[in-house]
Amino acid sequence: MAEIAPFRGFSYNLEEVKDLSQVTIPPYDVISPEEQRAFHDSNPYNFIRLELGLPSPEDSAENNPHTRAAACIEKWTAQGVLVRSPEPAIYRYELDYRTENQAVKTRRGFICALRLEDFSSGGVRPHEKTFQAAKDERLGLMLSCNANFSPVFALYPDSNEEVYSALSGGRAQAPAVSFKDRAGMAHRLWPVTERSIVDRVRQLMLDKPLFIADGHHRYETALNYRNILRARCSGNSPNAAYEFIMVYLSDMNDPGLTILPTHRLLRHLGDRDCKALIQRAQDFFTIEAFDAGSQGRGQWKEAIRAGAARKETTIGFYCKRGCSVYALTAKRERVDALLAGKNIPPALRSLDVVVLDQLLLRDLLGLSDQFLADAGNISFMHDFCAAVEEVSSERFDAGFFINETRIAQVSEVASSGLIMPHKSTYFYPKVTSGLVINPLFPNEEII
Repeated sequence: MAEIAPFRGFSYNLEEVKDLSQVTIPPYDVISPEEQRAFHDSNPYNFIRLELGLPSPEDSAENNPHTRAAACIEKWTAQGVLVRSPEPAIYRYELDYRTENQAVKTRRGFICALRLEDFSSGGVRPHEKTFQAAKDERLGLMLSCNANFSPVFALYPDSNEEVYSALSGGRAQAPAVSFKDRAGMAHRLWPVTERSIVDRVRQLMLDKPLFIADGHHRYETALNYRNILRARCSGNSPNAAYEFIMVYLSDMNDPGLTILPTHRLLRHLGDRDCKALIQRAQDFFTIEAFDAGSQGRGQWKEAIRAGAARKETTIGFYCKRGCSVYALTAKRERVDALLAGKNIPPALRSLDVVVLDQLLLRDLLGLSDQFLADAGNISFMHDFCAAVEEVSSERFDAGFFINETRIAQVSEVASSGLIMPHKSTYFYPKVTSGLVINPLFPNEEII
């Protein structure tokens, strides 16, 4: 059951901050140290100061990025840089962006509060593993600031577009927020406050399961935060603000949804023979070889994409200094039998990342868990051409190139209560941070 609600969000005062492209940022977990510094230096009101403040050698329990974020949000609110909505709202949000082939797509969704549920309830379904260190860091920020700075991105099924249609009825003609970010993506935001429309959307969402697309760490951190606040606060209200989390919801049937593939690049392979890998792979894959020149690479890329169109597992392989590149299409029965022997559930066996991880990397190439867990040995990229160049330039020993995980596969895995391997999905674009803040004042309720 998805119990959503409007909330009174904080947002930038457009009289004080006229260009939101100078202050909004991607989610914290895709920001490099170099980008972190650049965002910090670009504008005194950049959202990086709240979401991912710069560390200092003098940091202490009393003075650190989390405590500085809390002081910053208090200061900005007092200065009128941040202002709070006078009424609870659901924030309808549209985003225009370009795909790899430069086609323009529009992703539609909305930002709201969601009542937190333990995963055991089945109402909110994860699909990726989380890491404790990341959750501990995010919990420290939440406890210092008592706010959600960036929403969890989740999907809901709505083949008839009832939710979107209902929410559209509450949209003013002109968006309250409209800007293009540094990457050229266009953002539009409409706060919807009309109670009849909000109530209709809430009712429509009640029977819908939610699938977390991005933000697993943020969701689990919010559960921990909720439990801490429950223990701290006497006379707990079931509608206390800490019982909710800010989410961005999008219809999983929306044509504007995009999942990017995550290619694997390897170094430190030592004396492992890439040609021998191709020979061993013949038992499990139908293999096509293409010339490693530019024309052959184009045909190779088309062959990999053709596998996705057929809903087959087709994986590209390229070894440095190789004269050929390869497209490996799984022999389904043989691959399934091998994965079944590893006790891998059926819902996971069709995933390209599982075939790559379990069969190609571990069994045929002989890479250990320890090797694959070392960031110095493996890197991840989403851009096909850029990843190929990394191997061509010999900055990496070899690369494996996969197709994106399909939305239907995400739904099947999450509905089965299973977890995908690390770096299985990359929903693009990430949801921008800085559009709205959800305050979690313990004495306030969300209704």
